Amino acid sequence: MYLGVIVNPKARKNLAARGDRAADLRRVVGRWGEVHETASIDELRKTIEQLAPQVSHLVGDGGDGALHWLINETEQRVADPEHWPTFVPTNGGSVNAVARKAGIRGSADAIVRALTAAAEKNRPPPEVFLDTLQLDGETADGAAFHRLCFGLAAGGVGNRFYDKYYANPDHGRAAVARVIGRTFGDYIGNKVAPSRMHRPNWATHLFAPTHARVVIDGEEVPTRTHRLLHAGAIDLRIGGPFRLFPKAAQAGLLHFQAGETRPSKIVVQLPAALTSGSVRGRGVRDVNGREMIIEADDEPLSPIIDGERFDGIVKLVAHAGPRIRVAHVSAPWRIAIPT
Repeated sequence: MYLGVIVNPKARKNLAARGDRAADLRRVVGRWGEVHETASIDELRKTIEQLAPQVSHLVGDGGDGALHWLINETEQRVADPEHWPTFVPTNGGSVNAVARKAGIRGSADAIVRALTAAAEKNRPPPEVFLDTLQLDGETADGAAFHRLCFGLAAGGVGNRFYDKYYANPDHGRAAVARVIGRTFGDYIGNKVAPSRMHRPNWATHLFAPTHARVVIDGEEVPTRTHRLLHAGAIDLRIGGPFRLFPKAAQAGLLHFQAGETRPSKIVVQLPAALTSGSVRGRGVRDVNGREMIIEADDEPLSPIIDGERFDGIVKLVAHAGPRIRVAHVSAPWRIAIPT
């Protein structure tokens, strides 16, 4: 085993932390790996180019967003997924749904310490294989667009939900509950006494439809307005009990959601939908599939991809991507790295 650990010094938790996190991690990892700080995408690319061919485990000091960038930059440097390192998200991000899916437990510090102990004994932790979603498309300026990911919120409620979710200082079940509560309150307030609404209406924002042409497995969805426009390669949980893409729980299955339903039906279903991962409606397609094509109608899309927003996309084709290896690390939460 040889570890490559990537630290983003601009990450919110690292900006708030005392001391030099990269130096602390280097003392733990010692001769069993390397720790690199990458404060920009260009720095990350150069680091991955150096590390990917030689490390057995590539560790992102963060959550879903950090893992997303590690996977995509690795794909650009190492063509064959069979030769990719084993990835390790460390529960250190705003959203840690992929780590939860892979059974990774413990704080970021404890996970790095557990990996180092495994390297010292030359006993790699067990691995799980996770499906990915491959996105190919085009930007508004005609450039090709390509990403590997686990979850896509191309538009509709899921996309706009992230705006409000990330506006909270914490990212857990309480943040999800706050978004639901504020949305309910604004929706009812707008119906009962719209003249008394003296704040931005979250319900209006969340329920605004996305205009696009959508085709799932060769069949066009019979609406150009979508309040649901999502795709997932694995089932995910955010903020505790809240579930996404349950139809992708079985390996090899993709979960697609597209279509139109009235805001009132979303309001009624929202708490249950967040725990079950599904929304019912006559105009909704909530299915397993092989391919979903999304073409923007009136303005470019700004999809949320693994929690990261990408602007100016006019076409996306979602289909199965390569499976990746993720280390299954279970470490005590309270192990701290000494400084």
